Parts: sequence; structure tokens; C-alpha cells
Amino acid sequence: MFAAIYYPHTAIRDENFLKHAMLYWDEIEYISPSHGFDVLPRYPKTIIQELAKFTKPHVPTEEEKKKAHDQIMDLISAELPSWLQVDRNSSADDRHLYSMFSGKLLPDTWRELEERRLVKFEKHGDFSDYASHTYLGLCMMAILARCCAGSLKYTITDQNDSYYSLLKHLQFLSGEHESIDPSKTTGQPFERWLTTLGVVNARLVDKTRETLVSITLDVIDAKELPVESLLRLRQDKTSFASELRQNYARSIQEYVDKMVDPKLSKTDITALAEDFRRKMEQDLNRLRAELKLSALKTVLSKEVAVGVAAPILGSTALVASGVGTILGGALGIAALGKLAVEYRSGRNSVFQKHPMSFLYASKGIRLY
Repeated sequence: MFAAIYYPHTAIRDENFLKHAMLYWDEIEYISPSHGFDVLPRYPKTIIQELAKFTKPHVPTEEEKKKAHDQIMDLISAELPSWLQVDRNSSADDRHLYSMFSGKLLPDTWRELEERRLVKFEKHGDFSDYASHTYLGLCMMAILARCCAGSLKYTITDQNDSYYSLLKHLQFLSGEHESIDPSKTTGQPFERWLTTLGVVNARLVDKTRETLVSITLDVIDAKELPVESLLRLRQDKTSFASELRQNYARSIQEYVDKMVDPKLSKTDITALAEDFRRKMEQDLNRLRAELKLSALKTVLSKEVAVGVAAPILGSTALVASGVGTILGGALGIAALGKLAVEYRSGRNSVFQKHPMSFLYASKGIRLY
């Protein structure tokens, strides 16, 4: 199963990111402060609210919180600059502050952070928040996401640019910059932050995956995939629908793994992306050809020949497929029912062999 934990916010705020993520992942979880927490009001648009119904809350377990606590304590164990400390008298909307629901971490974690003046407690309605410097808040959420994901789930974020900007600033503070004399820098503690954050490869993976998903949408001419089609795809909970989505995801992941190799040049990466496009175009062409052949074989089956005796009273599946028009209303009812079953079986067998079948199904009724 392709499952992912989203961070740093409690709700995905970018519509395109959410649409792409839902095409790729079987399950998307967001980190929730408590059971029963209602995330939908946090989404600004009706479309995103509809899409968000297919994400799931993940309330951190005590074990996950303990792992996050240990890593956060290691992160702040060295002496930190005073500007990372939070002014308890500063306004709640200070743009340098990042707020987190208290339920996402252990009370011990917040207590330790408060003692170091790295967070301040805030009350917003029925919820208790802690505000920290944005640097620390983003890092803590990255840590928590990895602890919640474990070794079987991926972590994803729609804040790649924010994390990358943070990374570059931390590199600067740590002396990893040509204009900085490492012997004079006071930012040595941030070397530990760079290791803990570990967003360079994650950002590359996310960007590469997004690029490949976009290529598949372009190949099938579905860049502006209607939300209704996407919702219909995700509402199909059958094992067959899940299999098609996983075949699609595996074909993308295969190329993601190739393209994030640090040994590759930009020329190599471009060549791999072009190779992926060609592969998906060929797959789509083969899919269409095999679907036509499958439909034709069904029409010419001996059961159909035996059943040519009575007018067709109607079959949505066959009319939609175009097969019904070929027969011109000449099948008996019993033969027609058998034909519909054979047609669906043949079509599904073809679908199972092609990664592009998942998106092909989203395009609505086709000739075959």
C-alpha cells in the first residue's frame, strides 16, 4: 500500500498538491491533535473540502510522541542563540511564530521547551496551542511526521519551498557558505538541525514525483482533471480500483527512485523524464489497442452468434462501450447479459496490465 503522512499543517492547503497526492497515494493522513478533531472547517474552498474527505487523521501514539521527544531534545541540546527564544509578550499573530496544537507532543516536551523559553502557551477557543519560532516549529513537525510514518509510510509536504528556504538559512548559520568563516561562526548548533531536518532528498523526491504525475496527466490530456472525476475514482473502494491505482503509483515510483540518484546530472534526469513520457505514451497506445481487440473478440464470440435471435431491450454497459451499436440490436437478452459480463471481464484483464489504466478510467465513457 502506498500511504503517506502529510505535514506540517493539520490540513493540506494547496488544491493542486492535494489532487496530485490523491491520484498517487492509497491513503493520505494528516497529524491530528486528538480523536474527533474536525479538520474540514480549516479548508478554505468547497472543492478542497470535498477532496479532504478522503484524507484520514493520524493521532500520534505515546510511542511516536516519545520518539519525537527524544529527537527534539537532541535538536536543542546545544546552546542556542537568543533570537530563537520566544517573547511571551509578543502578539499571537507575530509572523515569526509557528503554532502547534498541544496534543501533538508530550506534556514533557512542551515543559522542556517552555523552560528554555523556546515556546509560549496560547489559548484559542477550545484548543491549547504552543507557539515557537518558525524555524523550530517546522523542524519539530518534520521530526513528528517521520516518527508517525515509521518505516512503512512516506512523508509528504506542500511546504517544500518553506522547508528549502529554512534549510539554506540553516546551512548559512552553520558556516556551510563560502562567505562565512567557520572558525568565526556562532551557528555550530545548527549543524545538528541540518542532520535532523533532512529535507534535501525529501524535497527532491516530492518534486520528482509531482513532475512524473504531471507527465501522465499530459499524456492522457487530463491536466485539468475534473474534481468530480477524481472524487469518483477515490469513491471506488473495490480491490480492483486499488490495484489499478497501485500499478500507476509503482510505475511512477520506479522512475522516482532512478531520478533522485545524486550521481545523475541534470541531462541524465531530463533524459529519464523523457523516457518515462515515452513509456507512458506507449502504454496508453497499447491499452487502447488491446481494449479494442478485447471488445471485438467479445462481439465475435460463439455465444453471441447463438444469441442473434431477438431485439436488444437495452444494456448500458454495451451501449456506452460502442459494442451495442456494432450488433445493431440483434442479440437475444440472455446472450446480451453474457456478452456484458464477458466484455467487462475482458476490459478489466486489459486494465490490469497497464499503469495508465487508472487515469484512462477517469476520462469517462470511451468507445471501448
